[in-house]
Amino acid sequence: MKTLKSSRILFFCLIPILFVPSSVRAEDIRDVKPPLDLPINYFFLFLLLTIIAVVLIALGIRSIFQRLKKKQLMITIPQSAWEVALDRLENLKKANWPAQGKIKEYYSSLSDIERRYIEDRYRIKAPEMTTEEFLWNLKNFPQLNAVQKDSLKEFLNSCDMVKFAKYAPTVQEVEESFRLAQKFIEETKGQKEAIEKGSYGI
Repeated sequence: MKTLKSSRILFFCLIPILFVPSSVRAEDIRDVKPPLDLPINYFFLFLLLTIIAVVLIALGIRSIFQRLKKKQLMITIPQSAWEVALDRLENLKKANWPAQGKIKEYYSSLSDIERRYIEDRYRIKAPEMTTEEFLWNLKNFPQLNAVQKDSLKEFLNSCDMVKFAKYAPTVQEVEESFRLAQKFIEETKGQKEAIEKGSYGI
């Protein structure tokens, strides 16, 4: 039975071959053609590579500028002596120590702010001197006029009265001491930068 089925299958497979002309079969039997070589478009390739290069360069430049911008934001411009002093005065005012009974601490800080400002602004070792030593040497200091020297003398003496003589100032005197300190800084901040960077010392 199996042999009969196999013979039928072989018969039906040979029928098309038997009835096709030999000339047609010979012409149609050919080798497989090789793959076609497509012509390379060098202009398109150059254009594509140029676009990729430009994009990469643009991304690189953008990355560099972003880093520089971050560094510039991180760099803080140092404050001048008068800016630091006025900021410290403002912080001292906000602390409101006199209202808390911290009069001596308030005047100590007020005096220290003024002395530090003078040291940073004029290169005078004011914090290391007593008030008497400082005022005596201040007489020959050319950068301050007579009015400013008198104002500074009044301010420092009022601070010493509270710090060392246990003087209890009134509310008006506390406000006046603060005003004198602030006024001195405001009046001297406009002087030339060369003074602050100079080497003058007492």
